[in-house]
Amino acid sequence: MNQPPNSGTNTPPGYGPPPGYGQPQSGVPHSGSYQPPPQGRTGFTRQIFNPATYRQPGSGSWAAASLILAIIGWVTFGCLGIITWPLGLLFGLIGMIGNKRGKGLSFAGFALSAGGIGLGILLMSIGFFARFQSETMAEDAGKPVIAAIAEFKEDHSRVPHSLDELIVEGYLPPRWEQGFEGVDSNVEDFVKGKKWGDFLAYKAGENASWVGEPVKRSGGGGDVTVEGDWDNWSISFDGGDAKEYQTFGLTFIGLDNEWGFGSSDDAAVNQNPEAPFDTAQLWSGDETTRDAMKKKRELQVMLKRVDDKLKTIDGSVENALASLDKHEKRLMQIAGDKGLSREEIKTDKDTKEWLKLIGETSKRLSITLKKKAELMSTRNKLEVQMERLANQVELSKLAENKEQLAELQQLLDESKDALDSDEDSYFADKSDDEFANDWLKDKFK
Repeated sequence: MNQPPNSGTNTPPGYGPPPGYGQPQSGVPHSGSYQPPPQGRTGFTRQIFNPATYRQPGSGSWAAASLILAIIGWVTFGCLGIITWPLGLLFGLIGMIGNKRGKGLSFAGFALSAGGIGLGILLMSIGFFARFQSETMAEDAGKPVIAAIAEFKEDHSRVPHSLDELIVEGYLPPRWEQGFEGVDSNVEDFVKGKKWGDFLAYKAGENASWVGEPVKRSGGGGDVTVEGDWDNWSISFDGGDAKEYQTFGLTFIGLDNEWGFGSSDDAAVNQNPEAPFDTAQLWSGDETTRDAMKKKRELQVMLKRVDDKLKTIDGSVENALASLDKHEKRLMQIAGDKGLSREEIKTDKDTKEWLKLIGETSKRLSITLKKKAELMSTRNKLEVQMERLANQVELSKLAENKEQLAELQQLLDESKDALDSDEDSYFADKSDDEFANDWLKDKFK
């Protein structure tokens, strides 16, 4: 018997009746609504059915922070990059780990931060290398001057007032023409044939105080200047003597041929190089001129030694005269009170000891005066030679005259002997008593 459709009589076993009209079939999404996927479906199929509820865990905060910090570092030209780039690198790395969204932003922040850090390291390396190069070149360029200043200081007990003083006194030639062994080739190309002041800046007393007595002036005007530090200071008056510094500053101009601020290769010269420069190299091929300049320096040093000795002798003469005057007055007072004659003064118990003391003082004074006369004669000879050699023409003649160089050496040897001679040998054949008798004959005629 035929059954009407959907009557349910022909429904295969296991199937229920069809759903009612207007009711969505179970498991099939209806337009405008969402139903969860059937049970048992996972993975990609599950995302298709419900993508809104299957987003990746986490957020994009790390990625955004990394990118922003990286950009800040670049926008500020690295000024803030020293802080923002390491943080951006860290935040970008965190943002790329795990199932977080915004991995592209994290990678961008990471890459920009890493690039900034790498560029900073590169620039620092270049800067350190350039600085090392400039310091090495400064040492090479300043070696001859450092060596010349050391010789000058040994001779004068001070550093020179200027580079010109080193040239005038023969410690350096006017220009650096030769003697480049062991000097960087770039430095040699830059300095060869130049004056020392063209590539070096010198200042006596740089970063140090000077030593010496302050200049004293009575009356008149003039500005007063106080210089030095808390431990070693002095006062100088306008028009006073030049200050005597013990230290100095020396700076290399660098290869950019510019001084001062903004010149990246300016550098202080190392004043204690590992390999000291031999100034003899500067005079190679012109030994005669070097010898003449050396003799001039030796004369100047000897003249200073003689002057220092004469100052000491003047003080000794002054003290001896004062003592002799004091002793004479005392003896004359005693002799006058007792009414003693010349012969009685020698035997009187109160006057004979004073007479002996006067003999000793008189002998010492005579020795000192004789020493002074000898040194004054020596000084005059040295002064004449120094005045002669102040003329560059005469200095050139001296360089070519071996005999005159030998005469100067003889003068230096005689001057040294006069300074070092035993003063007591002047009157070794005359006793203190004889000096006392001479005094008595002069006072009691």
